[in-house]
Amino acid sequence: MKIKYTISLSIFTAALALHANAVTLTVTPSVISNNYAGDITLNITGLTNTEQVQVQRWIDGNANGAIDAGEQMMESFNIADGGAMVISGVTNINVPFDSNPATGAITTTVNFAANMAIENMTGHFVYAVVSPGGRFAPVTATFTVTNAALNQSISGTIYSNGVPAPYAVVVAQDLQAQNPVGSALADASGHYVLALPAGNYGLIGGVQNCYFDQNTAPSFTLTNGISSTNDLFSIGGGMNTISGSVYDAANSNAIGGLLVTLQSGSLFEVAFTDTNGNYSAAVPPAFWKIQPTKERLARRAYVLPEMTFQVDATGGSVTNANIALPEGNALFYGRITDNSNNPFANVEVEGSTVNTYSAKGYSDLNGYYSVAVLGDLTNYWNCNVNNGKNTAIANYIINTFNNITNAPNQTNLQNFIALPATATISGHVQSNSGTNIVGVSLIANAVIGGNNYSTLDASTDGSGNYSLAVANGRWDVEFLSGGHDSGNLNVQGYVDLNSPHYVNVPPTNAVLNLTVYPIGTPVISSPQRYSSTQFGFVINGATNVNYTVQVSTNLASTNWVNLFSFTPTNNTFPVVDMNATNSPRFYRVQKN
Repeated sequence: MKIKYTISLSIFTAALALHANAVTLTVTPSVISNNYAGDITLNITGLTNTEQVQVQRWIDGNANGAIDAGEQMMESFNIADGGAMVISGVTNINVPFDSNPATGAITTTVNFAANMAIENMTGHFVYAVVSPGGRFAPVTATFTVTNAALNQSISGTIYSNGVPAPYAVVVAQDLQAQNPVGSALADASGHYVLALPAGNYGLIGGVQNCYFDQNTAPSFTLTNGISSTNDLFSIGGGMNTISGSVYDAANSNAIGGLLVTLQSGSLFEVAFTDTNGNYSAAVPPAFWKIQPTKERLARRAYVLPEMTFQVDATGGSVTNANIALPEGNALFYGRITDNSNNPFANVEVEGSTVNTYSAKGYSDLNGYYSVAVLGDLTNYWNCNVNNGKNTAIANYIINTFNNITNAPNQTNLQNFIALPATATISGHVQSNSGTNIVGVSLIANAVIGGNNYSTLDASTDGSGNYSLAVANGRWDVEFLSGGHDSGNLNVQGYVDLNSPHYVNVPPTNAVLNLTVYPIGTPVISSPQRYSSTQFGFVINGATNVNYTVQVSTNLASTNWVNLFSFTPTNNTFPVVDMNATNSPRFYRVQKN
C-alpha cells in the first residue's frame, strides 16, 4: 500500500507540473460591438522565459470556435515574453509589446480604431497562439464583434455568380470621406447586417476568388431610425490566377495575415496572405494593380511603397507576384490632446513622403501615438493626424510640423494639440466643363497663435460638395495632389490652376466654390498693359508641357499668328507681348 501511494503521489505531482506549464490564452473583452472604443487585451501564460510566440486572428465563418480548412487568417504578429520594438529608447506602441513583468507570461493590447474597418468587422473570430518552434500545440480563444445598438442599418445578401456566397465580406464606404467605415461577415446563407451611423454610403463585396465591379456598387443614405436593404453581386474570378508572397525586404521573412487588394479599373478583389505570406486570387484577363493595405501594417511596423505593383494577366496566370516591404527604423511619436490636455484615443496618424512611402499609426487610450518610418537620410517625411470623420476629433483643427529627413534609429517627438472648430469652409468642386468632381481631398492651413494648423482632410461627396471644419483665421484651402492616392486631384486627372485660395473666417460659414481643369489645360489670367507697346498676362498650365501663344487682331478671322512657344517648369508662366499697340489684339494659348 505504501508503494502504491508513493507512485500515485508522483503521478499527481507530475500532472500538476504539466498543468502549471500549459500555455493558455484569454481575450478580454471577448465580445464587443463594432463601435467599441477601447483596447483588446491578450493574456498568454505558461511560456518559458523570453519565449517568442506568434499571435494569429482567424475568421470563424461557421462560428464553431475552431480554425477550419478554408478559413482565412486576417492578422498575425510575433511577440516575445518581455519583448517590445524599441528605437533609441522609445517604444513603438503600435507594435504589440509585453507589459507583464512576470516571467513566462505576456500581456499585450491591440487597438480597435474606427478607421480600421476590417479589424472592426462584425462576425466570429478565433485568436490563436502558435509556437514557431513547435514547443506546444496551438491554443485558441474566441472573439466576437456584434453590431452596435444604432437606430439604422444596411442589410442584404451577397451573391457569387448568382448564388448566395457564405461568409463573404461586405464593406461600407463613406462616400464623402472616401474611407471604409465598417464591414460585416455574411452568414452561411450570404446574408449580412451592418449597423452604421447616419450618412451616405457605398458598398463593396468581397468573396474569395471573385471580383466585384465597383461601377455596380450600390449607394444609399441612412437617416436616423431608417434601415435599408441592398444586395451585392460578385463574379467568379475567371481562368487566370495571380499569386505571390509578401515578405520582409531585409530578411525575406513571410508576412502573414495581410489584406491584399487587387484592382483593374473598376474591378476589385481581395485576398489574405496565409501563414507563409502567400496569396492567390482568380482573376479575369487584365492588368492588375496589387497592394497590401497600409492600415494593417502598423502592428508590424512596415512601410508601404506608394507605387502600386502592377502585373499583366492578359495572357494567362501570373506567379511570383511578390511584394517586399521595408520595416521602419525611425520613429515619430508623441501625444494627441485638446487644449485642456484631454487625450484623443484611437486616432489615425500618417507618416508619408511625396510619391515614395507611407505608414500609419494609432493613438492609445491615453492619446500616445507612434509611427514607424524609414530613416534613410534621403526622403522628407511628414507626420499628420488625419481622417477625423465620425471620430471624437472630427470637429477640431490640428497643428502641423515641417517635413524632415530621418537617420537610422532617429526619433522625433511631435505633440499634437487640437483646437475646437467653430466655423466651416464649404463649397462645390466642378471641372471647367461643369462635371462634379467626386472623391477628391481638400485641406486648409492657417497660422494661429504663431503655430501652423491644418484641418482634417475632407473629400467631395457624390455631388462634388465638401466641408472643412475651421476656427477663426486666414485659411489657405488647397487640394491634396502630387501623390498616388485616389483622393489626390492629379490622380483623377485634374489640376487647380487658380490656387492659392484664401478664405477669412469669420464669417462663421464661409463659402468657396472651386473649378479645376484637366491636366494640361492652359488658362490665361491677370491681363495688364505695361506701356503703349507692351501687354502682359499670366498663363497657368501643366509643368513640362509645351504650349504655343497665338495672337489675332480680329476674333472673326481664322488667321491666328504664333507669338511663341514655351514649356513651363511650374504651373505659372508670365507672358509679355512686346508689339502690342493700342489696336485690338486677342490672345489664345494651345497645348501642343
